[in-house]
Order: sequence, then C-alpha cells, then structure tokens
Amino acid sequence: MITPRQTEILNLIVDLFTQTHEPVGSKALQASIESSSATIRNDMAKLEKLGLLEKAHTSSGRLPSTAGFKYFVEHSLNLDSIDEKDIYQLVKAMDFEAFNLEDILEKASQILAEITGYSVAILDVDPARQKLTAFDIVQLSSHDALAVLNLDNSKPLTVQFAIPKNFLSRDLLKIKEIVDERLVERDLMDIHYKLRTEIPQVLQKYFSITDNVLDLFDYIFKSLFQETIFVSGKVSALNYSGLETYQFLDQEQSLALCIRQGMSENEMAVVQVAESSEPALSDLSLLTYKFLIPYRGYGLLSLIGPIDMNYRRNVSLINVVGRILAIKLRDYYRYLNSNHYEVH
Repeated sequence: MITPRQTEILNLIVDLFTQTHEPVGSKALQASIESSSATIRNDMAKLEKLGLLEKAHTSSGRLPSTAGFKYFVEHSLNLDSIDEKDIYQLVKAMDFEAFNLEDILEKASQILAEITGYSVAILDVDPARQKLTAFDIVQLSSHDALAVLNLDNSKPLTVQFAIPKNFLSRDLLKIKEIVDERLVERDLMDIHYKLRTEIPQVLQKYFSITDNVLDLFDYIFKSLFQETIFVSGKVSALNYSGLETYQFLDQEQSLALCIRQGMSENEMAVVQVAESSEPALSDLSLLTYKFLIPYRGYGLLSLIGPIDMNYRRNVSLINVVGRILAIKLRDYYRYLNSNHYEVH
C-alpha cells in the first residue's frame, strides 16, 4: 500500500509521461506537490522499489512500469470521465447519414481509430442474446433464391443460394414452413441446438433425400452464429505493437471472443492493462465500453493500444463515442419503427 502523497506522485508521473513520453524528474513535480525536491525523490525511490516506477537509462527521471500503469488504472482512473472538448469534435465527426446498423458501427470504429492512432473493434449484440423474428425465401430465378432473415425485429440479413438441382418450388415453401414453425421467435442458441437435433428428424418426413437439405440449412443459418464485428486501425498495430498483433486483428471472431471474455456481465466499462491471455494482446491495453443498442441489448466498443497510452484522454473519447452511438442508434431504430411516408 502506498501513501496518498506517493499516489499523487505516481498519478502525476503517469499523466506527464503519457502526454510527453519523456522520463519525469522531481523538479517537474514540484509545482504540483507541496514538498521538497528531496522528499519527492525519496518517494519516487520508494515507488521504484515497489515496482511501480522504472528508472530511465538516459536520465535521472522515472517512468511508470506496467505495474504502475495497472495501479493507476485500478485506483485513480475515472472510467466515467468526459472532456468537453471531445464532445464537439466527435459530435461533428459522427454527423453522417446512415442507411443501416452496419454503417453506424463501422463509421464509429473508423473515427475513433483515426483520432487515437490505435486500433478499434466494435461488436454488435452478443449472438447468444439475439432472436430470429422473421424468415422468408424469395426465388430469384429457376436456379437461385434469396433467404431473408430478420433478427430482433430490426436487423435484416440476406443469404443468396443456388437451389438444389432436385428441388421443386414447393420444396422452398416447405423449408419456409419448417423455419416459421420451428425456428422463428427462437433465440439463436436455441436455433443452433435445433439445427443439430430436431431439424434433421423433421426433414426426413418431407424429403426423401435430406443431405443436401441439411447442407442448405447450414449454409443459410451459419452466419447467424458469428459475431458482427468492425475493426479499424489494423495498420496502426504495426506502430504500437508488431506483426503478431496486426495478424491477430484479422482473426475477427477470435478477437471478438477475447473482448467478450475480458468483461463480466455486470461491468459497463473495463480497462485491461497487459491482462489478456491472447499472446498477441498480452503486452497491450484494452479499454472496453458497453453501449446501448435500443430494443436489442448492448454492443461493445474496444480500444486496443500500448500500455503507455494516455488513459484519461482515451477513456473520455470512448465514453463520448459510446454515448453518441447510443443516441444515433436510438434515432435510427425510432425511425425504423415509426410510420413515415414517401415524398413525391
């Protein structure tokens, strides 16, 4: 346990170092701490012995260690803080016309990645918490058709597929009937289970050959069980980390799993400093924030960057982006659920 003055010294060193990336000496702290230079140096030495500070090789200054950053995040960082200057900048940046949910999430990830210079991942609602609320099949020609799936009464998904050679038009209608009866209004995890257990037995009643029908079901529904994730700033990983991180950011389903595992059910925001079990992220920091997606649940906004990032600044940016996202999505879904008229 460190004293209040030592905590103040550590906080100041973290703040100064993350802004300048230069080692901090006792003289730089005297203006903010009412103690002599000798007392400050003594406290800095104690913090170094505790492993919270490290001595710079090129000067007498100190810089925060990984443990020091963790201590700062756990004891001094306000995860709800907002800098008013960020509000104007981000409201202006996110003033754009969106035609679907994906536009909004992708654009938000791009904006935050550009401002921070780090990598950003934004996840839609956890697939396990989504529900299939409507299903239809539209035959496009004698050879192909379009499956139209709707999640949570608001998120459409289309899957184009080649009609099996032995299919008749009534077979497509039968598939729709089966889906409507067995899968619509079911949670996606329930659907995943039924596709492996119940649906194969049901298909045997209506189709003499079921292998290609089962393959068609798998093809239509497989994308439902994957995370919807938007990753921006991948190239930035080469600057703050390296090739391993850059390559991992391309493994989007694995990245989504890492982000979800790093946040418990009751947390709204969390900062992980060198805590990921994934080797590509183990020496990095992840700042993750839950934001509301109206009528559906929560999405996740995660900023990935170096341990020595400016935490106060980036927490503010994430908070502002998360709140703007919630407002923008509220307006988007309110528009979808309202009656509007075409203007001629």
